[in-house]
Amino acid sequence: MNKKITLEVILVSIVLILAFGLRFYKIDIPLADHHSWRQADTAAVARNFVKKGWDFLQPRIDNMTPLAKPDLPNTERLFMAEPPVYQTAVAGVYKVLGVGENYARLVSIIFSLGSIVFLYLITKQYLSQRMALWSALFFAILPYNVFYSRVVLPEPMMIFLTLGMVYFFSQWLMKQSIIYYLLSIIFTALAFTQKAFPVFLLLPMAYLTWRKYRFSAFKKKSLVFLFFGSLVPLAAWRLWVNQFPAGTPPYDWLFNQGNIRFKGAFFYWLFAKRLGELILGYWGLPLLVLGLVLKPGKKEGWFFHIWLLTVLIYMTVFAAGNVTHDYYQVVLVPIVSIFLAKGADFFLSAPKKLFSRVSCYVLLVTCLLFMVAFSWYQVRDFYNIQGGVDLAGLAVDELTPKDALILTGDSNDATLLYNCNRYGWTGGYASNFPNTPETITRVKQMGAGYYVTTKFDENSGFGQYMLENHEVLDKFDQYIVFELR
Repeated sequence: MNKKITLEVILVSIVLILAFGLRFYKIDIPLADHHSWRQADTAAVARNFVKKGWDFLQPRIDNMTPLAKPDLPNTERLFMAEPPVYQTAVAGVYKVLGVGENYARLVSIIFSLGSIVFLYLITKQYLSQRMALWSALFFAILPYNVFYSRVVLPEPMMIFLTLGMVYFFSQWLMKQSIIYYLLSIIFTALAFTQKAFPVFLLLPMAYLTWRKYRFSAFKKKSLVFLFFGSLVPLAAWRLWVNQFPAGTPPYDWLFNQGNIRFKGAFFYWLFAKRLGELILGYWGLPLLVLGLVLKPGKKEGWFFHIWLLTVLIYMTVFAAGNVTHDYYQVVLVPIVSIFLAKGADFFLSAPKKLFSRVSCYVLLVTCLLFMVAFSWYQVRDFYNIQGGVDLAGLAVDELTPKDALILTGDSNDATLLYNCNRYGWTGGYASNFPNTPETITRVKQMGAGYYVTTKFDENSGFGQYMLENHEVLDKFDQYIVFELR
């Protein structure tokens, strides 16, 4: 191994070690942090694979509350969203190390580290080694990405699969290796099944294909097989889940609920609050803009610009989903990291005749420090856990039988239910099971034995009803548990 390769390995390893250290922050906190409502369902599927046995075709959560429609019961607790590939990996780790959210987060971290490697290789292939290191560094340290690289969600794995899909496809185009071809099919097929976004990346992949083959691409049987072969698992899964409408979460609202697309709120939330403030901490914007306006090199062409355009198209198609959920914008991070790298590299290589090197270095360091600092100022609250959820969960898990069914009174959020390690229903304000005496009677008839909440008002009508008619099993300043039998 020559010195150049050795240095490259050392530098990439340093970035990976830094990324791992940052993602290890609060890895052992209870699953009650930001967006825990979605994390809880993902984690529940993995935990139930261990408790009840691995059933890939019928993944189950803890929640029996209707997912699709109020009049469509989900007593089987099915969760027919994406194929549970990520949950299967987590369950495999659970089998070895035991069930724990820290191990699930570790799986996500490993996928994120793999994403850094793929991002480095892609950027190096089309730009340079120095810009590849910069892109890997940005992906590693952006506080928004740090948090969403250690959540119990399929997103870290989806980003890993997506970057692998792009890398192996571009390598196959150049080298025509059967190994790269097979890896491209595998990564593409898996990526397509997890989320909708990877399908949009067919556009920049088509651009690479056009650059190499032009119109003769339509005659390439290998390309046709790669495309249609990669869609088979996705099509098969969609046909399968259609048989279980009660266990399929609604998705129509993701497109344009409330006619939000292209409204002022659409641009404000996606480009000001999310991209400008949350992801780039304001001060990353100069680097991004500079990277965008620099003339593309011959090797990259318009590949990265089309990639970014693809993300914007995805955000536009799923307008309501992106405005509602900030984790939908994780797909921005890889391509934004690349353009940040181009902007940062310009500061280091700006012509001496036109720019002051000292000023360039000072501005670059200032942008980096302020970007991370101001982004972290927004992201730091993501690590805070919902008050009392962990304590209430421990109490229910210790005081109730393992087969007990419970009703949570916080909201439709399954976080409390997951922390209780019991099956049951989520209830509370604006849910299918509101906090009313009628709801208590209803769930008792369905077998519920306990009611737990962290938001109990003993002076309310419902609070007085519970205290007068049901025994308090446990009470603390952050939660209360009632026995319903």
